[in-house]
Amino acid sequence: MSHPPQPGPDFPLKDKAAHWTLYCALAWLVARALRRGHGLTLWHTFALSILLASAYGASDEFHQRFVPHRTCDPADWVADTLGATAAAAAFLAYETRRSEKTNRQPA
Repeated sequence: MSHPPQPGPDFPLKDKAAHWTLYCALAWLVARALRRGHGLTLWHTFALSILLASAYGASDEFHQRFVPHRTCDPADWVADTLGATAAAAAFLAYETRRSEKTNRQPA
């Protein structure tokens, strides 16, 4: 869509916040799939989920160059990558904590 609707109130950097939030969700789901489906180590999961989400964001921005009334905005890609990094870090912390709880010996 050339001009997608933007629900909710307007505020500065609303577009970047939306990119950050959506790519947080994407990276969390990618990390979960990689960890559970492929049994990767936590650090490989962390790195690969950021890489895959960031690459998807870059390809999305690139293809917008060919859509009328849309632009390729590198700042959107940065927001995508930062969101993916935040989610990957949260996933890493969550999985580390979960692993510590299951490995804890009873007192």
